[in-house]
Amino acid sequence: MTDLRGIKCIFVLLITLIFVLNLLIPVRAQATFEYTANSDYNKMLKNTTTIQLPQNPVSKRSLLFLSALGFFSSTSKTRIKPADILTKEEALSIILNSAGKQQDAFLRAEKLEAKRPSGSKLVKPYNYLYLGYIQLAYDMKVISKKEYQDAIAQVQPSQKDHEKMTADLIKKNNEIVSRAVYEGRPYSYDDLVFVRSAPATRQEVCRWIVLTLKIPQSYENLARLYPDYDKIDSKFLSSINTLLKNGSLVGRSDGYLHPDDYITYEELSFILYKLKDYIVKANNLKKEPVEINGVQRYSDKIVITCENDAGNNINITLSPPKQDFVVITDNGAVLSSSLQQGDYIDLYVNNKNQVVLGEVLSKAGTVTVKGVVTKIDIKKNTIQIKLSDGKVYNLLVAPKATIYDTRAQRAINLSDLSVGNIVQTTFKKERADSITILSYQDQDINKIEGVISLIANDKIIINSNGKLLSFLLSPDTAYIDKGDFTRMLTKNNFYQGMKVLVGEYGGYAQYISTTYDERSEDVVSGILYEIDTNLNYVEIYNQDGVKKSYRFSKKLGLKVMKDGKLVSPDSLSKGDIVYLYFNGDFVRAITASSNLQPKIAKIEDIQRNPITKMPQKIYLNIDGKVYGPYDLNSEVEVVKDGKKTSLKDLASGQFVKVTGSFFGMSANIKKIEISTNEYVKNIYLAKASIIGGNLYLSNISILRNNKFEKLYDYKTFKIPADAVFIVDGKRQDSIPTLQNFSVVVITKDRFSQEVLGTVFALSKGSYSVVDGEVTGTSSGTILLSGEQFNFSQNSYIIANGLVSNASLKVGDEIIAVTDGKNLVVAKYKEAVSKPIIVRGEVSEISELEYIKLKNYVYLDKQNGWQFVSTPLVLLYDTQTTYCDVYGINNPEDILGLLNKSVYIIHDGKYAMSVIDASFGGYIVVGTMGKNRQVLNPQYYDMITKTWNKINASLVLDLSSAVLINSSGTILQSPPQYGDDVILLVPQSVFDLSKTTVKPSVVIINY
Repeated sequence: MTDLRGIKCIFVLLITLIFVLNLLIPVRAQATFEYTANSDYNKMLKNTTTIQLPQNPVSKRSLLFLSALGFFSSTSKTRIKPADILTKEEALSIILNSAGKQQDAFLRAEKLEAKRPSGSKLVKPYNYLYLGYIQLAYDMKVISKKEYQDAIAQVQPSQKDHEKMTADLIKKNNEIVSRAVYEGRPYSYDDLVFVRSAPATRQEVCRWIVLTLKIPQSYENLARLYPDYDKIDSKFLSSINTLLKNGSLVGRSDGYLHPDDYITYEELSFILYKLKDYIVKANNLKKEPVEINGVQRYSDKIVITCENDAGNNINITLSPPKQDFVVITDNGAVLSSSLQQGDYIDLYVNNKNQVVLGEVLSKAGTVTVKGVVTKIDIKKNTIQIKLSDGKVYNLLVAPKATIYDTRAQRAINLSDLSVGNIVQTTFKKERADSITILSYQDQDINKIEGVISLIANDKIIINSNGKLLSFLLSPDTAYIDKGDFTRMLTKNNFYQGMKVLVGEYGGYAQYISTTYDERSEDVVSGILYEIDTNLNYVEIYNQDGVKKSYRFSKKLGLKVMKDGKLVSPDSLSKGDIVYLYFNGDFVRAITASSNLQPKIAKIEDIQRNPITKMPQKIYLNIDGKVYGPYDLNSEVEVVKDGKKTSLKDLASGQFVKVTGSFFGMSANIKKIEISTNEYVKNIYLAKASIIGGNLYLSNISILRNNKFEKLYDYKTFKIPADAVFIVDGKRQDSIPTLQNFSVVVITKDRFSQEVLGTVFALSKGSYSVVDGEVTGTSSGTILLSGEQFNFSQNSYIIANGLVSNASLKVGDEIIAVTDGKNLVVAKYKEAVSKPIIVRGEVSEISELEYIKLKNYVYLDKQNGWQFVSTPLVLLYDTQTTYCDVYGINNPEDILGLLNKSVYIIHDGKYAMSVIDASFGGYIVVGTMGKNRQVLNPQYYDMITKTWNKINASLVLDLSSAVLINSSGTILQSPPQYGDDVILLVPQSVFDLSKTTVKPSVVIINY
């Protein structure tokens, strides 16, 4: 009984103690926060209307987020397209705006403007507000002192001023230009000087973002996994790796980073949107995820009640139309009135407790998840999604569900979806409303390197550092070469023993890539010499030129793949490049490719049979490095002057084109073509320097159509062993030292490649051009245009494309280059084989005699419009066949063309046609298909100076086009099926988003 009382007392004491402790320990009270809306919501909503929204859901949110917060306002554009390219100053202004620096930039702009004397105030916004951003970027050490000085001194140049500045800069910066050429970098005015109106590149924008937002830099070299890694400038590498690390930078849909390409609004917005946390902090905002519990509407206000993740209550008071806030949804930007109970959103709140922006994360009752598709039933309209944590959702796909593929950048059907796709899905009550297929560049993809242990129909097993890992294969698994999504392979290109990189998500291999180091320890490679299936051996020449034999076993079997196809061992040919994969001592698999390559080379030496004197081995100089000895045999085909000949015609010093398989110091030669008549390709006047075995040319003029024309370009030539240098009239025994010398350069056409032939150089002074008729000759001299010039053994005469030994005679019409005393090179004037198409401003014109153009451009089918600063004078006569003036009925009306810009088609001397039509600045080429479709179209980008493929067939609208054939004649009949066409399209109607192209001029089979 006593024990029972004791137990009872202890129990009472425990209860009392627990009660006291509960009184002492405070209970966390549920807090309530009061927010209001801001009064700038109308301005923010208006900002979003200037954006043309893309289909890509992520890009859409990115652009809406930045535009709503006013970060695009500094660009002063009435309409922003996602694919628009930004200038450097535009990109800097948006980045600095995102960091909350708008006011700082404005104050700096005001100070700079105030310092300018009256009468020299700048024009807004180009030279006014942007200078404030340039000043701010320099103050924050985002741009260098050199970049700042360049930019602050600039006004917007005209095209003519741009050309002059380019020429002046090149004269002053010859070493910079030469170094740029040597390193394979561009070298124009925009590269020598930080031109703030020039397009911004992806890599420099990465640097500006990292420095502006003060993002901790990552030095893990993730960029090396991209195939265009070598295009990254070293000073941008750490910034690129930093943004790759946090997932804000991704490659384009082709798998390349494109660091040196120009950045678009969509790309810049994507990067900044992924850095929202940095932007929110920099703009003194806080992000608060909440769930809306209710919306109460009163006569004078609306109160939205929410609960945040910590369980605290939040009340937001609005007074439309005075106070409200913008809400970003999947469909666009709306006001808070669209919110309803159950919505889960991010609130962005300023330091005055005002909600300035909301972003819907999921609508009431909806869930957004990211996972991998594991099942698809098209008949039942259902899919199964597996999350990375293993959770599975079985969903019915709504009839009007949007399915968007970010890789192809287009909407697709459910039938286009594949098992294994990474998707982001929004669903409500197990009904999917939107499905977005994410790119292979998704940051959550796990990249794993290893050696293939097994590759089957449905799975791949790799050995990664001794650990076996298995991944499922799907119909959408991509098989690629060295990380390059433009170089697609098949599963048959992958074999047991090959080293690979697997991109894995959700247990599925999203892609399998060959690596930059495919050979594991049990792989050897070389050129096949022989394979014998009876004696079971394979013999190869390895990289060092050594012949080696290896065994294979009939019992174990031998798998042979050639050019991606399973074949028998007998299908292998001598000279195939082969990789041998071993299992123990035996070759178990061979992969082979018919890798015939042409090489331009000089024969350095030949080893001959001591009795027959026939060549047996050959040493070749390829790009300055000597290879060999390579074996020759009677099966080698030898061609000279287009006819078959024998090995005995080979000789040391010859230039040859050698076709065969090459692998290090081993080769299997199939064909040798001997170069004989090497035609003169071009004649240049230029300034030249020699650096490291290369000749660099700047300030170039080229002899074309019987006159020297200015080239706004720079050229570099590798100096071949047979190049001739004549400096100050003396032939040189070795490559001389040239530093900004005046030169005449004659190049040769060797196997359709332009190679250096002869270089005449002057250490002082410059060369001049004379042309006309030879009126007198005597021993060692000629009389040309009233002047006498010496004619020596070092003087070159070019006739019919060849350097000739013939002497000039009275009556010859030539164009020549002299050093003032001596004739250096003379070329006979030739007829122009193809009509030339030019466009320029008519500066002078006579009724039936001549027409003069200034600031004209000529059409180069390969290189677009080429600007020429010197005037062009052409004869014409409307009463004969020499000239057809389009759109003019009376010859007297031709005087009305004065000061107009027109097209002229001419033969070098006479105008054949004059056309008054709008300028087709954009050049589109293609082939005519049926129903006036232009197939395989490409356009020439005037900014990047590159040809770009148009990924659609265009329909040709000829309603306002002038038609011209290859002889320059104006036509009435439209181009026919199969005709090659050049379309000159005005800028005002050039729109790649449209399927119709409306040119001003169509040139057929030119």
